[in-house]
Amino acid sequence: MHLALLSLLAFFSIISSRSSTEFDFNPGVGNCIEHERRALLQIKAAFTDPAGHLSSWTGQDCCSYWAGVTCSNRTGNVEELDLGWSYYSYTTVLTGDLSSSIADLKYLTHLNLAYIDFQYKTIPDFIGSMERLTYLDMSCSLFGGVIPPQFGNLRNLVELRLDYDICAAAYDILELNWLSGLFSLQYLEIRRVNLSLASEQWLRSVNMLANLKSLEIVCCELAYLPQTLPFLNLTSLTHLDLSNNEFNSLVPTWLSNASSLEDIYFSDSLLIGRIPSLAFKNMCSLQTIDLSLNLLEGGLAELIDALADCSNSNIQMLSLYYNQLDDYIPDSLGRLTSLQSVDLPFNKLFSSIPASIGNLAKLQTFMLTDNLMNGTIPESLWQLKELEDLWINDNQLHGVIRDVHLSRLVNLKHLGLSSSSKSLVFETSEDWSPPFNLMALHISDCQLGPSFPAWIATQTNLEYLFLKNTALSGKVPHSIWKLSVQLNYFDLSENQLQGNLPSMLMLRDRDGVINLENNLFNGTLPRLSNITYLSLKNNQLTGVMSTDLLGQLPDLEVLDLSGNMLYGNITRKWDAMEHLEYVDFSRNNLSGNVPRWRGDDLQEIRLHGNFFKGSLPTELCFLPFLHVLDLSQNHLSGPIPPCFGKMRGFTESGQLFRATNRISPLRIYGVKFYMFKMELRVKGNPLIYDTNLPLFNFIDLSGNELSGKIPEQITDLSYLRGLNLSGNHISGYIPETIGLLQKLESLDLSNNALDGHIPQSLASITSLDHLNLSHNNLSGPIPTKNQFQTFNDPSIYEGNPGLCGIPLSKVCNPHKPNKDHHSDDDRGVSDKIMHGVSEKMMLVISIVLGFIFGFWGVCGTLAVKKSWRDAYFGFLGI
Repeated sequence: MHLALLSLLAFFSIISSRSSTEFDFNPGVGNCIEHERRALLQIKAAFTDPAGHLSSWTGQDCCSYWAGVTCSNRTGNVEELDLGWSYYSYTTVLTGDLSSSIADLKYLTHLNLAYIDFQYKTIPDFIGSMERLTYLDMSCSLFGGVIPPQFGNLRNLVELRLDYDICAAAYDILELNWLSGLFSLQYLEIRRVNLSLASEQWLRSVNMLANLKSLEIVCCELAYLPQTLPFLNLTSLTHLDLSNNEFNSLVPTWLSNASSLEDIYFSDSLLIGRIPSLAFKNMCSLQTIDLSLNLLEGGLAELIDALADCSNSNIQMLSLYYNQLDDYIPDSLGRLTSLQSVDLPFNKLFSSIPASIGNLAKLQTFMLTDNLMNGTIPESLWQLKELEDLWINDNQLHGVIRDVHLSRLVNLKHLGLSSSSKSLVFETSEDWSPPFNLMALHISDCQLGPSFPAWIATQTNLEYLFLKNTALSGKVPHSIWKLSVQLNYFDLSENQLQGNLPSMLMLRDRDGVINLENNLFNGTLPRLSNITYLSLKNNQLTGVMSTDLLGQLPDLEVLDLSGNMLYGNITRKWDAMEHLEYVDFSRNNLSGNVPRWRGDDLQEIRLHGNFFKGSLPTELCFLPFLHVLDLSQNHLSGPIPPCFGKMRGFTESGQLFRATNRISPLRIYGVKFYMFKMELRVKGNPLIYDTNLPLFNFIDLSGNELSGKIPEQITDLSYLRGLNLSGNHISGYIPETIGLLQKLESLDLSNNALDGHIPQSLASITSLDHLNLSHNNLSGPIPTKNQFQTFNDPSIYEGNPGLCGIPLSKVCNPHKPNKDHHSDDDRGVSDKIMHGVSEKMMLVISIVLGFIFGFWGVCGTLAVKKSWRDAYFGFLGI
C-alpha cells in the first residue's frame, strides 16, 4: 500500500512538471492528438492527390495508420511527416499548396516535401517558424521564387536537401546568407540549383557552419572558388563535393586546413593549372580524391608525394581521368599502400609504369587508357592478386604477355590491353584455362592470332568482347558464335577472319553492338536480332536483303553494309525504321529506286556506288536532322527537287541539335567508341569522319544523270559545307545567291552543262578552299578577289572555252562586253538584290505615271472645255 502511494505521487509529480501541450491529446482518440489530426486533414485538403497517396488519411488514429505520419511513442505528437514520393515510382505526385496548418505541428522534427509539385509558388515563410525541425528535404519540390530569410531561424536543422538533379526544371537561389544561421547543420546537399548570382559569397556563408560534416554543392553554376581563406571554420568536414561547377580556377590551397576531410570531389569543375602539394599537405584522413574531367596540367609528383608523407595515409581512390597531365607517374605511388583504385585514363602521361606499383597489394582498379606510356609492363603488376579492373590499352607499351602472367590475376573481371605501336604480343598455350572469368575483354592493335585463342570461349560471364586488329585469321570457332548470344558488345573488326556468318546474329539485350567490319566474311546476310549498331562493311558478303533480314530490330540506329557484293532492291521495311540515324550501303550492287526514308531520326545516308535509278525522293526533304546525303555514282535522273533547299538539318537549328546530342563518343567500360564513322569523298579525296561527323554538312549527288537547273532554294542551306554535283546533265546558270552559303568549304560543279558567268558572289565565301568548275559551258572573266587568288590551278576551269583570265592563258578582251557578266567586279549577291529592287521600283513608277498621264490627259481636257465635255457625254448617251 505504501509503495503504491509513492508510485502514484511520483506519477502526479511528473505530470505537474510537464506543460499541458505535451500531453494535449484525447485518450479516446487512440494515440492521435486531435488538433494535430485536424491540421493533417487541412494539409491533405490543400493537395490534389490523383494517385491516392494520402488515401489512408481517414479515421481517428492518425499515428497508427496514416501513411507518412510518425508520432512519438511517448507523447503522441506528430514528429515526422513524409509527404515526398520517389522519382522512380512513375506515379503522379501531389500537386497544390502547402497549408499553413503544418506550423501547428509544433513537435515536427522531420519534414519531407520531395517531388511535390507546388507549381512554382513561393516558399512559404512559415516553414522558418518550425524551429524544432532537424531534417528538411525539398528536393524537386518545384517551388518558385527565393528562399525566404526566415530559413535562417531553423537553428536545430541537422540535414537540408535541395536536390534538383533529376527534375525537369532547375531552381534559382540568389543568395545563401540564410545558411549562416543554421548552427546545427551537419549535412547540406544542393544539386542542380542555379547559384551563379550567389557565387561571390557562397563560401563565406558555408564557412560559418562549424558542425558541417558533409557539403555537396553540385552542378550549381558556381563560378567563384577563392584560393585562400583568412580562417577555415569547417573543422568537422569529412565529405566535400563541388563537382560540375564552372570555377575556372586553380586547386585551392585552403583544402589542407580541413584536415578531417575524407572525400574530395571536384569532378568537371573547370580546375586549371598544376596540382599544388600545399593543397593536400597533412591530409592524412583522405580516402578519396576525384579531380577528373578538368584541365589540370603537369604531373602527379606533388600530389602523390604530399599524400605519401603521411605515415598513416589512408587514401583508397585516386581519380584524375580526362585531364591534361603530361608528366610521369612517380615511384612514390607505391607508398600509398591503401590504394584500391587508380583512375588516370585520357591524359598525356608518359614514361613507364613504375615497378613500385607492385607494393599496392590492395589495388583493385588500375586504369591508364589513352596515355603515352611506354616501355614494358613491369613484372610486379602481375603480382596484384586483388586486381579486378586492368585497363592499360591505347598506350605505347611493348613486350610479351604470357599466360603465366595473367594466371596470377585470379580476381580479374575487366581486361583492356593494346598498344598504339602494335608491339604487344600474346603467347598463351592452347590448353590454358584462366583462373578468372571476365565480364569484359578488350584487346586491340596487338598480336593475338593467328588462330583464335581457345581460352576466350571459357569466359562464360563475358558481356563485352573487343578483339580489333589483333592479327586473327581463319574461321571463327563455333564456340565464339555461341558465346556471342550472351554479349552486349561484340567487335572482331580489322582482322583476316573468314567463312560464313551464322544464320542469325543475336545479342543479349536490345541495345547490342556488333562490329565485324574489315574482314573476309562471305556468304549471305544473317537474320538479326537485339542489335542497335551493326557494321559488316568491307567484307565479301553477297545475296539480297531478304524481307525478314531485320528480324527484331525495333531500336536499330546504325547500319553499315558498305563495301560488299549485295544486290537487289532495298526492302520497303527500311522505310519504317523509326530510330535509324546512320545508313551506309555504299559500294554494293544494289538497284531499284532510292527508298523513301521516313524516320525522323535519320542523319546520315550514303548509297554511293550502286545501281539505283529513278528520281530523287522528295521525302528526303522532310527528314529534320539529315545533314549528310551521298547518293553519288548511281543512275539517278530527273531534276533536283526545289524542296532540297529547305532541309532543316543543314541549318543552324540542325547543327545545334547534333552538337548537343551526338558530339560525345559512346563510352563502354571507360573506353571511347565513335559509333558514327563514315568515309566521304570531300575536296577530291576520300576522308574519314568520326568525331567531326555530327558537325559536317554534305551533299554529294555526283556521277548520276540528273538534269534541270540548280534550285535557287539550295542557297537556303546556311550550314552546308560541301556540295558535289559533278558528272550530271545539270544546265542553266549558277545562282548568283550561291554567295549566301558562307560555310561552304568544297564545291564541285564539274562535268555538267552549266552556262553563263561565274558568280562574283562566290568570291565572298571566305571558307571555300576547294573548287572545281571544269568541263561546262561557262564564259566570261574568272573572279579575282578573295579566295579566287588561291584557285590558281588551270584544271579547275578547263573545258570552258568561254572563260578567260588568270590562271587561264586566255586573256579577257576589255572592250568586248559580256552579256552574261556584270560590268562591275564588285557586284555580288547584294548588287543582284538591289538590281531586282530597282527593276520593281521602275515598274511601279511607270504604272503610276501611266495612270497620271492617262487619267488627266482625258479627264483634264473635258474639265477645261465645256463643248468637248457635252459632245463626249452626248456620244455616251448620258
